[in-house]
This record gives sequence, structure tokens and C-alpha cells, in this order.
Amino acid sequence: MLNKTGKIILGAVAIILILLLGVAIGSKKGNTAKETTSATKVVQNNKATSSTDQNKDKKIYKVGEEGKSGAWSIKVLDTQETNTIAGGDGENKTTQQKFVVVHLQMTNKENNVAQYEPDNFLLGDIKTKAQYKMDMEAGETANQAKTIYAKDDSFFGVYDKVNPNLSKQTYIVFEVPTNFNIANAVLIHGGDDNKAVGYYLK
Repeated sequence: MLNKTGKIILGAVAIILILLLGVAIGSKKGNTAKETTSATKVVQNNKATSSTDQNKDKKIYKVGEEGKSGAWSIKVLDTQETNTIAGGDGENKTTQQKFVVVHLQMTNKENNVAQYEPDNFLLGDIKTKAQYKMDMEAGETANQAKTIYAKDDSFFGVYDKVNPNLSKQTYIVFEVPTNFNIANAVLIHGGDDNKAVGYYLK
């Protein structure tokens, strides 16, 4: 049997053990809370960084500003609105609506020859969300007036191949309603990397 002094010592040891265990549990809970808060901040920071990176990827370039898209570095030089595209042979292309004629400079940034296709470009209306396909026939009328009839080799047309590191000009034409406002327009180019890049027209 334990004497009175032994019981007191045993009781004191038990109390100390309970206190130490309580402190350890409390400390662990505090650390877990800190770790959770820290992890939440990291996730939030990663989301913020990811959002910023996505915004960088979704930049829309201004008129006269070069923007890389797929194999090309593209710059909008000018945009005109008309209902008649003059052909070099006198065969004009007309519409009862309106043509938006976008004058581009395109530089091949790849080590191989590159070309563009009609499906590479769309014209978007940021206000109505409408999207317009390129009018290939009207575009070729505009480009051939330069390439064939004016013999201007600084221009090229759809499916024409451009050598590496060369810059050429081209016209991209869209038929749109007469009330289409080019101030709300964005030219959208999709390259071989499946990323869309935007260019303001005004």
C-alpha cells in the first residue's frame, strides 16, 4: 500500500501529465489552424496568380501593336468600312450590307513556311457577342487587286505561303450588318496552338 506521501506524489505526477497533455493538444490544434490558414492563403495566391496569368494570355492588342498568335506576329494597320471591294480587273465585289476591311501586317515567326486559312479569323462584337466569319471571296478580291494586278509582292492572300521571318500585308474582309459598329469589334485569330488572340480595330 502506498503511504500518504506516495499518494500525494502520484497525484501530482498525474496532474502534471494531464496539464502537459492538454498543452500538447492545444498546441497541435493551434498549429493545425495555422497550417489550414496558411494553405488557404497559398491556394488563394495561386488562384490570383493563375487569374493574372490568364488575363495576360487574353490580352487584346491595340491598332498598330504587334501580337503573337501561333506562327504569326500580327498587327492591325487600318480598318475601313465599305459596300464595294474594288477588283483589279474591274470585277467588284458588292453587298447590300457592309464590308469591314481589315488591313493586316503578318510576320512569320516560325522556322518553316506558314499560311493562313479563312477559318483562322473571326470578327467578334464585344457588345452583342455576335461572331462573323471571314468573306473569303471579298478578301481575295481585295488582295488580288494588289498581288496580281498591281504586282505588289508586299501583299499575300489566303493559302499563300510566307517564308520564315518575312512580313507581308493582307486584307481580311467580313460582311456585317449595316448597323455593325467597329468600335465594338475585335478581330480574333486562332493559331495552330489552339489559343485565340484578339486585336482591336479602332
